[in-house]
Amino acid sequence: MDIRFHIDASRGAAALAEHARRRLHLRLLHRSDRVAYIAVKVGDTRSRRGHRDTYCAMRVELNGVPPARVVDVGTDAYGTIDRAVDRVGRLVETQLTTGAGDGAGPGDA
Repeated sequence: MDIRFHIDASRGAAALAEHARRRLHLRLLHRSDRVAYIAVKVGDTRSRRGHRDTYCAMRVELNGVPPARVVDVGTDAYGTIDRAVDRVGRLVETQLTTGAGDGAGPGDA
């Protein structure tokens, strides 16, 4: 499972990347043979109102399935990563169990 990171360096990038890597491996361990790659981007929203929310955007590409994206925003970077990983895990399970990669989509008959 290839995981690529782009994390704002001012936010403890190494610790956040390790946390995301560990959570993704635990969540997708049993499906790692179907995951082509995951791109993880974590940063600060830099709101004009002074809010310092963190976002976590993950793009996951499974073998034989179009890529999908998950985005989560919150005040805690670790919590934001955790929620995004959970959503990616559910997305992967849904795509693989519904046969999204078998070429039969809407309009295919």
